[in-house]
Amino acid sequence: MPHDNDGHDEASKADASRRTFMKATGAATATAAIGAGEAAAGGDDHEDDVDELLDSLSLEQKAAQMTQVAIGTFDPDSDAIPDSFGVDTLGEYFSKLGVGSILSGGAEPPSFDAQTVVEGINDLQAYNLEHADHGIPFLYGVDATHGNVLLEGATSLPQRLNMGSTRDPELVAEAERHTSDATAAMGAHWTFAPTTDLQRDPRWGRFFEGISEDPKLEGDVSRARARALEDDDRMAACVKHFGAYSIPNNGNDRAPASTSMRDLRTNLFPPYQEALETEPGTVMVNSGAVNGKPAHASHWLLTEVLRERYGFEGLILSDWDDLYRMLSNHDYAPDFRTATKEAINAGVDMYMIGNGGTAPGPVQFIDTVVSLVEDGEIPMERVDDAVRRILELKVDLGLFEEPTVDESRIGGALGGAQEASEQLAKESMVLLENGDETLPLSGDEDVLLTGPGVDGNGNNTRALMQHGGWSLGWQGPSAGGPYPRQNLLVDELESRVDDLTHVPTTYENSTWWAGQGDGQNQQSDENGNFDFTDEQEADVRSAAPDADAVVVVIGEGCHNEGFGDRDELVLDEAQQELVDVVDEETDNDTPVVGVMLAGAPRGESETFDQLDALLFAGEPGSDGGVAIAETLVGEYNPSGKLAFSWPRNPGTPVGTVPMPYNRYPPTSTGATDNTPLYEFGHGLSYTDFEYSNLSVTPSSVKDPAKAETVTVSVDVENTGDVAGEHVVEVFNTQSYGSVLQPLRRLLGYERIHLDAGETQTVKMEADLSALEVVPGDVPAIQAKIVEPGDYELSVGDLTSTLTIKSAGSITGNGPLVSLYDTDDDGHITGKDIRELLGNVWKDDDHGRGKKKGHDKGHGHD
Repeated sequence: MPHDNDGHDEASKADASRRTFMKATGAATATAAIGAGEAAAGGDDHEDDVDELLDSLSLEQKAAQMTQVAIGTFDPDSDAIPDSFGVDTLGEYFSKLGVGSILSGGAEPPSFDAQTVVEGINDLQAYNLEHADHGIPFLYGVDATHGNVLLEGATSLPQRLNMGSTRDPELVAEAERHTSDATAAMGAHWTFAPTTDLQRDPRWGRFFEGISEDPKLEGDVSRARARALEDDDRMAACVKHFGAYSIPNNGNDRAPASTSMRDLRTNLFPPYQEALETEPGTVMVNSGAVNGKPAHASHWLLTEVLRERYGFEGLILSDWDDLYRMLSNHDYAPDFRTATKEAINAGVDMYMIGNGGTAPGPVQFIDTVVSLVEDGEIPMERVDDAVRRILELKVDLGLFEEPTVDESRIGGALGGAQEASEQLAKESMVLLENGDETLPLSGDEDVLLTGPGVDGNGNNTRALMQHGGWSLGWQGPSAGGPYPRQNLLVDELESRVDDLTHVPTTYENSTWWAGQGDGQNQQSDENGNFDFTDEQEADVRSAAPDADAVVVVIGEGCHNEGFGDRDELVLDEAQQELVDVVDEETDNDTPVVGVMLAGAPRGESETFDQLDALLFAGEPGSDGGVAIAETLVGEYNPSGKLAFSWPRNPGTPVGTVPMPYNRYPPTSTGATDNTPLYEFGHGLSYTDFEYSNLSVTPSSVKDPAKAETVTVSVDVENTGDVAGEHVVEVFNTQSYGSVLQPLRRLLGYERIHLDAGETQTVKMEADLSALEVVPGDVPAIQAKIVEPGDYELSVGDLTSTLTIKSAGSITGNGPLVSLYDTDDDGHITGKDIRELLGNVWKDDDHGRGKKKGHDKGHGHD
């Protein structure tokens, strides 16, 4: 149920305005019926009320409901509106157009002050309800992608690549329930999360947003997040970016992806399907193109797969200006009218419009939709379906009953969930190297802490590396703040060692958009200006010889989307110089520890050889300072496992990435070693764990469709001297079938805690759907099945055999016949084949095949 606002002046003001104005509107009766029905029936079935309201709307009003526009202020009198948008003030979005939704893009609302935001959005909603000609509340969407990272003092959860390292979906869900509460408390109704794109190519600027390169792990965590983000009744989640967004051919954001139908169905689609099982309110579309078709124009993706095959009934949203990108980016549509027609007919329900530039604004979009319907190019039924979903979402969120939020809620929610956030950050620490048991430090040392962390104005910029993108700003926080709630490594480490000398080196983020070289659209490999000045070098050379241990922070600047795309994964030269100087100024008895703050794998083995230990901290968020410091001194025993494969050749990524662990063999066939430097699942501990007594029950499955899991049991002993957490993983490591088999496949995992000397029998449910393949030849249209045969299951070095007696489908919904089923009867027949061939070939007078001329327009897949 929606949160109670009784007794609060803001809600009463909005309700009064709404009731007063609605008396004079044609939509008043229907809109009021929805609100009254919700109050009386607690938000039960309102289909009739929604249909009545839908019938009362004009075509222009319906098109406006399909419009979402970014705002930069809460002031309805503000004229800071792009000239091309067709309105003079912000208020005219409502009074003149009646748009259905607004958003604050890039994790940057009009203010970072919590009270200002909640009061501003409440006042704007009241203005909308008083001045719009239908009395329908708007939806307010934001990018609360790893916590409510839109407000000063908010909890910034560890970034998504950190979440994957924990192998702890339950803890992720606990943390994201706070995101739901805190985001709803600020007045938002919708977060554009979870990102459910498979994390495969580290060149991609959004790599840090992926959970894992493994479809099962990505799906498990995404499902947990999608459900948790809707924990508050006033919040909708948004599974994105459907589908195959994360595998651009050249590693650049929004670039086209070319992949096989087998890869789509086996690896790329399953995480979305898992997240969709939670029935989220919305889905966002892939900004790129898949196999030559822009996702926004793909009827096959958005209707046949997403709606018909996966049963999604919610709202489908475009990404930022992506209808226009079919012109500007993909060069696919000749004009905005064509792009709009293709997108809406493909299945897009709402168009997200940015805040200016050359992209058309809301007036042009609304007029275009109206014209297309009037000309018969978009069916009226298609528009009604879209608007019905939008209205139903608003009903589900309780907006007709309570269009505003209790302004006192935000104070209690802001900055909360510290325990879950801190534990999540700790569990995400991945110890990559620990030569001669360098770590943990004893705490009695005099420690030199150095590495990127200061700009020319004296700002602590290391905090930016800790939070990453989508944190009080699109590309992360500004150097001078404001910041999310945070604790910092320098403070936390200083309180845990005998003495700390801090020599931060230069990291400027003021020109994150400028990369290497000259000219426009430069690509930034380091995402910031890193430097190692003469003064800083002198201070390091002075302090290092006297230090008992040196901690060197390395990594990359915070970034996002295309500005994070990179051609190389090496460290910035200034950071390499720092490591070289530390190496020169310390003897063999002085441990040198690297701490990497980065949203992707960085560096190479030659650099790591100069370090005695290396901790990959990722982008650990608000509580990263505590998590890193406690790990360094042994107050926390690291247990994180890489959720991706770490490339071996970061300076020459072309031809060596992507290289996911579940790739097909062979890996290396020539002079280049394409094996990873650190495997998926790598992560060390301060203690040792041994496995014994591996078994699989049952060891033979007759029909996997009727037995979706088997139980894998193994004894785990902590043979070391300290307690620790440990992630036990079961893989399929050998199998044969009708198509190539991955090198390894993750079937299950379990996080446990063992005291020194303790043994525990761990039972894991191994997911047989992870064994599904698409059999058959290259087209890959057959039903996904687990094929019969023997499957080697491995836990550590132990192996056992699972026998599948007969083929069975677990997640598949039959063959993918829609590709070739021209008459939609659910079967592929000779008639379908003849029709397909007839669309491509015609006989000339001599009986030879001759291609038909290509149609000038764009059809649907």
